[in-house]
Amino acid sequence: MAKIKKQYLKIHPYKLIEEGFHKDRAMVSESLFSLANEYSGIRAFFDEDYSGDQLIGTYYNGIIEYGDEIPNAYKGIAKRTHFTINSTNWVKIRVKYKNEILDLNKSEFENFRRELDFRDGKYIREFTWIVDNNRINIRFERLLNMVNVHEGAVRLILSSDHEVELNVDFILDAHIKHWGTKCYWNVIDKDLENQILVLKTLTTNQYLATGMYITNLENKEVKFADNELIVSSKIIVNSEKKIIDRLVINDASKTPVDVENFKKACRTQLFLLKTKGFDGIYEENKRYFNRVFSKNDIVIEGDKANQQGIRFCLFELEQTYHGFEKDNNIGAKGLTGEAYSGHAFWDSETYCLPYYLFNNKEASKDLLLFRYNTLNEAKKRAKDLDCDGACFPIATRTGEEACTLWQHASCQFQPTTAVSYAIEHYMNVFNDREFMQNYGIEMLIEIAKFLITRGEYSKDGKYFGYYGVMGPDEFQIMVNQNTYTNFMAKKSFEYLLKIKNDKNYKFDEIEKKCGVDNKFYSKIKRAMNKMLILYDEKTKLFEQHDGFFKLPHVDASKIPDKDFPLYAHWSYDRIFRNDLIKQPDVLMFMLLYNQDFTIDQIKANYEYYEPLCIHESSLSPSVHSVLASQINKEKEAYDFFRFATRLDLDDYNNNTKEGIHMTSIAAAWLNIVYGFGGLRSDRKILSIAPTLPKKWKSYTFNLTINDNFMKFKVDKEQISILNEGGDTKIKVYGHLKNIKRGVNIFKR
Repeated sequence: MAKIKKQYLKIHPYKLIEEGFHKDRAMVSESLFSLANEYSGIRAFFDEDYSGDQLIGTYYNGIIEYGDEIPNAYKGIAKRTHFTINSTNWVKIRVKYKNEILDLNKSEFENFRRELDFRDGKYIREFTWIVDNNRINIRFERLLNMVNVHEGAVRLILSSDHEVELNVDFILDAHIKHWGTKCYWNVIDKDLENQILVLKTLTTNQYLATGMYITNLENKEVKFADNELIVSSKIIVNSEKKIIDRLVINDASKTPVDVENFKKACRTQLFLLKTKGFDGIYEENKRYFNRVFSKNDIVIEGDKANQQGIRFCLFELEQTYHGFEKDNNIGAKGLTGEAYSGHAFWDSETYCLPYYLFNNKEASKDLLLFRYNTLNEAKKRAKDLDCDGACFPIATRTGEEACTLWQHASCQFQPTTAVSYAIEHYMNVFNDREFMQNYGIEMLIEIAKFLITRGEYSKDGKYFGYYGVMGPDEFQIMVNQNTYTNFMAKKSFEYLLKIKNDKNYKFDEIEKKCGVDNKFYSKIKRAMNKMLILYDEKTKLFEQHDGFFKLPHVDASKIPDKDFPLYAHWSYDRIFRNDLIKQPDVLMFMLLYNQDFTIDQIKANYEYYEPLCIHESSLSPSVHSVLASQINKEKEAYDFFRFATRLDLDDYNNNTKEGIHMTSIAAAWLNIVYGFGGLRSDRKILSIAPTLPKKWKSYTFNLTINDNFMKFKVDKEQISILNEGGDTKIKVYGHLKNIKRGVNIFKR
């Protein structure tokens, strides 16, 4: 693999630090230093004017707009997309000394530095502006409240070697363009006295009220012009530090509101925020992240770069999703950019869910409830594809299919089988019978209805499978008998039949609602038994799809770094004409249902498919790392772990500027816990089989199992499990052990 890391940040166990302004990495830093609290997110673009390349981005989870409808779209192709829209810039400031406006693309400056601390969520940026023989020290501190999620704040700290007068405008800019093309908001009301703007989306009837209060301003003037609310003031700066806080309320509504009441609620929140202040938000955040790291932290002894990497990943997971609202999901870029339009993919159920299963039960349940609450949209989508049941969308924020590319939206069924897998995974960990009865059974039946109607029998009737599909490897389009699709569909059928045979559940009313009877179960049982799985007993290889082994070969190791990402540098059709793999396909299902396979099978398929994979997707490195660890390929496991954990920090795929990769971030946790920790949760009894990379002295990870908090420490000689709850049975290196309250020691 020719991909190259581009490291420019300092190594620190709890911080991101950029010393000196790396102009060519400015948009990468915008993504990496972003703040979010699941409710909203803001990129780390500059507060002040900047004429260089930047993406001014603030986003609210669930605030969307629709694209233009595609005229004369073929049946089954989504006619319009939807996307999370860019919103009011609430940190904008214009700083002017005499006739010069502060702009780091034009102004003279030095001592540039920025940092983001994972322990409190505070983003700091500072530098010295050199203008007219004056040295003006400027420091911005930015916060988003993780507890009271409507609250944000910016602290401006100024000092100078000579007394200077600055003209400063604090601005709420309501005319930010999405991807720089179009603004999707109208200002419908304003309150200049209380500095509040109320906005409404162009077509979706969603609202945003933004209000701000500026401390320590004298002789201020408030005005509204060109969709900007501006608070202007002259500020005298000298050697003593002058501190000015901008306190902000952002209240977004996904449904129509009474504007007067909405504005009043914003005023009330702003009044309460004035009492709390910047320092109050900071203290709330410190307490919040202290709880997070006391429960979820991963400690690596002997590897500073990856210690930073894994804590960055934990921080971003918490910022992006923690179950704040039941209709939220995890966008592929979180709330850090406009690529992927804020959409959630099947990554939520396969990559992100495990972290929440063992750290935040309610959040994991809410991820599944998102799918249940959008089940009607999935049923409509199945009808669009001339099928029954529920087909979950490949990309969505609302439950509707948002992908207008037919080869993905009409041919990829990973989201549908992933929901079945996630339900089974959730039940393995929690055995939540109430959830299964009220939500799970209905989803499993609707999924099976879709899979039975989308599949076909071969001409001779010997085999059942899927034709004209695209598996996880998106470099292979419209293939027949993709083994991932077939295998996961078979597992979906098996699991539904297993639950059907469990006498603890009542099926009658649900079956009536879903319109199925016993003939339906006979159909899926027959299809399950005749499912074609392309497997060679002699080589132990699963063929990715019918004909894959005969494709022309391309040596992935000889593709130069400048060609990545391939989608940007190779013609679309060129990508499909060979055996290059974008991301794991066969290896993916061998990870999800890992205990169904022997070590020999895993080894054979890993050694065949790994050299073909170019890891164009952030889904990819972690899967290879976990399996490499399992088959004792320690160096490869470590290299892939490093790649996955620092994929964004070191910009391996040359696209971090578009936003961080939430899947890779969740997968970094998988790398530690499922890879080196050897956790397996695809069966009722959890198992662990830890290994220790040679470069590490030890590592520690935490899991909550059956409501029992457990701390696992692995060093060169032993595994220590501190159990703070009741007795719990776990397999350790294949042997069933009763993990008692207190410290449990096992030799490696």
